[in-house]
Amino acid sequence: MSNDRHVPVDSILPIGRCCGTALDVVAGELSTIAADLAIVGICSRTPAGAELAAAVEGLDHAMHGAIARLRADGIFAGKWGETLFLSSPPAPIKAKGVLLLGLGPTGRSVASHTRRALRSAANQAVRLSGGHAAFAPARLVTSGTRFEAAPSTRAILRGIIDVLSAQPGRLERWSFVAPPAEAAVLADEFRMAFALVWEQ
Repeated sequence: MSNDRHVPVDSILPIGRCCGTALDVVAGELSTIAADLAIVGICSRTPAGAELAAAVEGLDHAMHGAIARLRADGIFAGKWGETLFLSSPPAPIKAKGVLLLGLGPTGRSVASHTRRALRSAANQAVRLSGGHAAFAPARLVTSGTRFEAAPSTRAILRGIIDVLSAQPGRLERWSFVAPPAEAAVLADEFRMAFALVWEQ
């Protein structure tokens, strides 16, 4: 990816508004976003030779390996829509709470499952936060089949909008967190998807 789309850290790239909630993309790391709730997507299976995606790895490091231990101990398996809330995360994490969201097996993009998983996360965000939720849609990087961006992006937005439409005004802001080199492209993808899925 060329550096001409690289944006400064903490840049906010608007997507749109839905039911009183501002949607945007923030350039940076999930552990440094000052949100009420930080949500990280985690897959249920780690193929041989795969490493945790950057957003998960960075958050796990900031939490002194807590996510890896929860997975190793079988407390959080990462099944589709599974959630685990961690209150009062340690410094340097700036969010008031962390929500682990299961995204199922690596390499399988099922729109209906993705939509249900994000609906679950958005419901938790409304219930636990009511302010600002920040989500890093991280997945493991493998040599297998990759998720197609457009269908996954639409499914993610549909899951969130399902909840915002049912509970308008209950969440002030929803941010997608991405590395500075990827934030502009992700914002473009979400803007295109938003124009398709949100009927104003």
